[in-house]
Amino acid sequence: MLRPPFLPPPAEDLETYAQRLRVVADAAPVMLAYVDATERYRFANTAYAAWFNLPREAMLGRTVREVVGDAAYELLRPAVHVALAGQRVHFERPVPYSGGTRSINATYVPHVLPDGTVAGYVSTVLDVTERLHAEAERERTSRFREHFLGIVSHDLRNPLSAILAGANALLHAATLDERQGRAVARIARSAAGMERMIGDLLDFTRARLGDGFPLQPGPTHLDALCQEVMEELEVAWPTRELRGVLAPLPPGRWDRNRLVQVVSNLVGNALQHSPEGTPVTVVTRAEGPLAVLEVHNHGDPIPPELQPHLFEPFRRGPHTPGRRGLGLGLYIAHEIVRAHGGTLTVRSSQEEGTTFTVSLPPRPPSR
Repeated sequence: MLRPPFLPPPAEDLETYAQRLRVVADAAPVMLAYVDATERYRFANTAYAAWFNLPREAMLGRTVREVVGDAAYELLRPAVHVALAGQRVHFERPVPYSGGTRSINATYVPHVLPDGTVAGYVSTVLDVTERLHAEAERERTSRFREHFLGIVSHDLRNPLSAILAGANALLHAATLDERQGRAVARIARSAAGMERMIGDLLDFTRARLGDGFPLQPGPTHLDALCQEVMEELEVAWPTRELRGVLAPLPPGRWDRNRLVQVVSNLVGNALQHSPEGTPVTVVTRAEGPLAVLEVHNHGDPIPPELQPHLFEPFRRGPHTPGRRGLGLGLYIAHEIVRAHGGTLTVRSSQEEGTTFTVSLPPRPPSR
C-alpha cells in the first residue's frame, strides 16, 4: 500500500529520507540554509557553504554573525529578527563580502510549529551582483546613446535648416527652369523630411533623459487648431477626403505648437494607413471638463498584439514596411498629451475601423 507523500516515513527510513532531502537541496541553483531560533545554522546546502568558501560542516552550529561577519550581520540583523518573529522577509541589497561587496536577493521564511512557536527560518539567497552590474551597464550605455543622439541631432539641425531655407529661396526666386525646379523641390522635400525626423529624435531624447516636453501653455481653441491642420493636410493630400465634425470648445491653456504636432501626426497617420476613397474623420467635443479629439479612419485594423505597444518608441505597423520615418510619431504624440495631463488611446477593429482619442484637461498639471 502506498503511503501518502505528506506522512512522515517510518523510523527506519529517516536517514534515507534525510539524504534525499540533502541531494535535492544541493541540486538547487539557489543558496539554502536553515537557521534555528538561537540564530545558529542547522543546515546549509553546498551552494550556500561554497559562497562563504567554507565546508558545510564548518557552518553547522555557528551563529549567523560568526558566519557572515560583523559588518554584514549588522545589515542583515533586522531581517533575521523579523523572520524569527514569524514574518516572511524579502529584500535585495549589497552586503560586505570577502573584502568587497556583493548584492544578494534573499527570502527568509519562518518555520512556525503547530503551537505557534517559531523554531527558526529557511533562508534562500541568490547572488545578483553580476545581474545588477549588467543592468547598470546597459542603463549607462543606453543613456550614452541617447545623449549622443541628442547632441548629433541638435548639431545637424542648423546646417539642415540652412539647406531648407536656401532651397525654398531658390524655388520662390522664379529663376529656375522646369528641370532645375523639380530638382530643387526634391531637395526641399527631403530636407523638410530630415528636419522632421531630427525634431522627433530631439523630442525622443528629451523625453527619455527625463527632461520631459517643455510646454508653453497659452489660450488655445482645439477645434480651430484642428481646422487649420486639416486645411494644411488637404493641400498635401488633394485626393483624400477629410471630414471635420468640430464642435466649438472653450479655450484651454495648452501649448499650441505641441498640439499641432499631435493633431498633424494623428491625422497624417490616419491618411497613410487608410485606403484611397475612404474618409478620415476628425471630431472635437466636450466631455465634462475635458476636451476630446477623435481621429477615425477605415482600413486594416491594428493587430491586437500590437495595440498595447503602439505608443512605444520605434514602433511601426507591420503593414507599412516602406513607410519613411523612425517610428517615433505616436510615441511623441503620446508624451505630449501626457505632459498636458491628458490621455491618448486607440481602439481598432475590422468592423469599426481605427480611432485615436485624445482627452485633455483644461490646463496642464504644475511641473
